[in-house]
Amino acid sequence: MDYQTLNLLFRCNKEFSHGKIRMQELSDTECMICSYIYSHESCSQDDVSVALKTDKTTVGKALASLEKKKCVVRNQDTADKRFKRLSLTADGHKRVSELVDIHNNWLNEIMKCLTEEEQKNFENYCKRLLNAAEKLSRK
Repeated sequence: MDYQTLNLLFRCNKEFSHGKIRMQELSDTECMICSYIYSHESCSQDDVSVALKTDKTTVGKALASLEKKKCVVRNQDTADKRFKRLSLTADGHKRVSELVDIHNNWLNEIMKCLTEEEQKNFENYCKRLLNAAEKLSRK
């Protein structure tokens, strides 16, 4: 697969979901951060920054905005008072679950052109590619 094809696939997803994300009054960065917290409850700001490969300042600004929008709360870690743990509010959880459903529905729809075996293979290939990409980015 050439880069152009992969890039177009990502752009199609963004085009499909962009308006729906905007209806939730979230930026793309805020959506990405909320989606991570949704899957990794009680993570830290550093966890988010590392996992999403996003600058700590960018994450910090987005989290401040998400707190104002009452989507995210920061709670002091009980074991280590220096750390704040992030979690979604009830409203944040509702918003993000709707967005996750949008992305999952899009992926399920486009995957229908593949057989069940091809879908499993594709998922395995993507995991392997991600692993290789992460190793390469650490060099």
